[in-house]
Amino acid sequence: MTVQAMSESSGSALRILSWNVNGLDAARLDSRIEQLCTEIVLGVDLSDALTGEVRPMPAVVCLQEVVRRAHLATIGPHLRAAGFVLYPEKPARDEGDYLLLAVRPPWRIDEVAAHAFGDSPLARAWLEATIVHQAGARARVLTAHMESLRSGSGSRVAQCVELDSRIRASAEPCVFAGDTNLRDEEWARARDGGVAMRDAFELAGAPRAHRHTWWPERRGRGYRFDRVWLDAKRAWTVELGTRRRPRLSDHAAIEALLSF
Repeated sequence: MTVQAMSESSGSALRILSWNVNGLDAARLDSRIEQLCTEIVLGVDLSDALTGEVRPMPAVVCLQEVVRRAHLATIGPHLRAAGFVLYPEKPARDEGDYLLLAVRPPWRIDEVAAHAFGDSPLARAWLEATIVHQAGARARVLTAHMESLRSGSGSRVAQCVELDSRIRASAEPCVFAGDTNLRDEEWARARDGGVAMRDAFELAGAPRAHRHTWWPERRGRGYRFDRVWLDAKRAWTVELGTRRRPRLSDHAAIEALLSF
């Protein structure tokens, strides 16, 4: 057994993936989400999987911009078949988008709740879950789709500060993975203001190949909107990567193997 496998089996490591699935774009929604779920479960697209190239499946999946149709028809059936427990288990009743958290053995969800941000003109919230490993280890996972639009800059920084406060207060190893919409200058402003949580991208050596996670239409420049943050109270070892699949979503997935 490898050291990496031992760490995951003992609960001292967590493999996590976060993806904004672009559910508000109705174009080819069913086929896009079908392929996206294949990517989550197999670690590669179907053509690569048929050649035997399969990567380890994450233990925790954080999805943003999920919509009812995708949840019912595709995400729920596929992830449950792969052994995940979902929160929320059933889709929202309205037609808006929302967050979804999925956890599979050897981890399980102990507690989970949604919390509204204190500053959010767009009524954004975060999900927070305490998860327990079968070996007894505990961790806390947060995900969010933070404020959008250029006008949301002040709210994004305030939400970053609020999440940092929540992460500081955690007695367990704590991880945030989600779509922050933060511009680099906003992240710098938040840190100058005292935000202490660590950025997994930076801990991994700021790999250039994984520098960007979102690309606007009709413009070539990418942004690092999707981030993984870690509590500053612990020493972390980070392996981090991204999966850019422009036919599936305008966001790349961000994935990390975290040892603590």
